[in-house]
Amino acid sequence: MREYVKNMSTNKFIIGPKMEKNGIFAGNKFPRDIISIFEKNNYTPVYIREGYVKKRPWEFLNDVCQLIRLPRNSIVFYIDRVHPNLSRNLVYSILRRKNIKSFSILEDIDPLRDKKMSTNDRKLGLESLNSNKGIISQNKKMTQFLVNQGVRVTTVELSALDFLVSNYKEKKHKKSAHTIIVYGGNLSSEQAGFLNHLPISKSNSKIKYRVYGMGEMSKQLSSNAIYCGGFSAEESIDKLKGDWGLVWNNDGSKSNKSGQNSYYEYVCPHKLSMYAICGMPIIVGKRSAMADFVINNKCGIVINNLEEIEKKINAISQQEYLEYQKNISKIASKMALGFYTQNAIRKIEKKIL
Repeated sequence: MREYVKNMSTNKFIIGPKMEKNGIFAGNKFPRDIISIFEKNNYTPVYIREGYVKKRPWEFLNDVCQLIRLPRNSIVFYIDRVHPNLSRNLVYSILRRKNIKSFSILEDIDPLRDKKMSTNDRKLGLESLNSNKGIISQNKKMTQFLVNQGVRVTTVELSALDFLVSNYKEKKHKKSAHTIIVYGGNLSSEQAGFLNHLPISKSNSKIKYRVYGMGEMSKQLSSNAIYCGGFSAEESIDKLKGDWGLVWNNDGSKSNKSGQNSYYEYVCPHKLSMYAICGMPIIVGKRSAMADFVINNKCGIVINNLEEIEKKINAISQQEYLEYQKNISKIASKMALGFYTQNAIRKIEKKIL
């Protein structure tokens, strides 16, 4: 137990999962980075087991032991939606009983991600957020969704997800004979089925795709795409090579062949941050939560569907592309230092604490 709690003499804590550096892409980097940034702001980590694997009974007991040791009237931030419901319920129940000022950092929102949730589970999950003093959501669209669902507590936004890198160095790509578009992440058919339907130009297009990640779609790619393997988040910095990073999520079904899943209308995909660190301007959907971010920062292009990619890229001059690349590097330098999370911490502390 001692390895999970460093110091209980403080009154500021960050609750999150204990994860090693072996997850594919965003699988565990986001919570690890959040905890590191909070530590730099004098918050002590309290680790409970993550929910990506099934917990054993004694692991829930260990979670309880960690939580009940929290001093009364503490200030606690909790990385929400990365743990199973039983753990979440334990966290909120214990925090309420100990009169703790709690704040949620939304790693995700289950009612958006899980369409099979019952109406009652959806209601209970969102209602639990109202027990907080404040929330750090990912972006304004996510905040508006929460408001529309009856979540009433003070909320601030990250705007983009950080991607901590020690000794960050700006990356630039040498222009090749082809324009390379990179897609990296979960290659399940549910999230990346569209990779089997990438638009192929009949005019001998020089646009090619490189795909990174793990999942069944690695073996079901369009003829203009090549599979390049799966890597951890840290490894991706040196492994991902290309001119553009594609942020897209779609099962490739006929009913949704060109459009994007509504889930991306509310979240800040971690792959955008990964592409930024790798020095690649971004391609996002017009309805996505990150569309305004890309437009306002002039760091990429916005599309209605995948068929627009070739035309949009061909219309961009070399000078414009270099400007996009310069701007995405500025954003990456902030992400590498934890700027967006630091800013959200300052805002919510100023408003409430």
